[in-house]
Amino acid sequence: MSDVLVLHAALPGDGDAGLAASLLAQMPYGRRLELERRDTAARLASLAGVALVLAGAGRLRGRPVDLAMLRFPLGGKPMLAGGPWFSISHSVSRVAVALSDCSEVGLDLEDALAGTGAAGLEAMDSLGRWTATEAVLKVVGAGIRSAGDVRLSADRSIAQLDGEVLYLRPLALPEDCVGCLATRVAVSRLRIEQVSIPWSCAS
Repeated sequence: MSDVLVLHAALPGDGDAGLAASLLAQMPYGRRLELERRDTAARLASLAGVALVLAGAGRLRGRPVDLAMLRFPLGGKPMLAGGPWFSISHSVSRVAVALSDCSEVGLDLEDALAGTGAAGLEAMDSLGRWTATEAVLKVVGAGIRSAGDVRLSADRSIAQLDGEVLYLRPLALPEDCVGCLATRVAVSRLRIEQVSIPWSCAS
């Protein structure tokens, strides 16, 4: 059984660019160059995710976590030296991170589609299936080409990919967002907190 912490926040606006600049300056050279090539919104979303990772890892460890512990392996998932495992996702309006000391995690977050009646319910169901599928791909490190190979149980509590069983949990987020968590082991306790982007923890 596993404990997972999920932190989520509204995405920063252009007014946060100055606060994010110090974090960008501390990023490893290759990663910094990659981020600098992105448009402002995408760069801020990525940096906000990193800030949430450092804040969440600090909570789990009981002490501040330095950015130098964050690794960006070529062709691999970002990781923190010594853990915890984490997964970052952002939509147009929100950013979130899931962290665990006990299990690899995959997280997907999407903006909810507006709509009412049967069409709206069908769209929400489709979005729920997609977030579950994307979370599974993230936890196993598979690419989007494997999306068609993900098998979800009828109640979306379990998924299978290449013979591996993954555990799914929908996330209680603001109603304009849909999110799903995937883990390699069953989650015993899930903490979800809405926060402000903790730029001060990342500088």
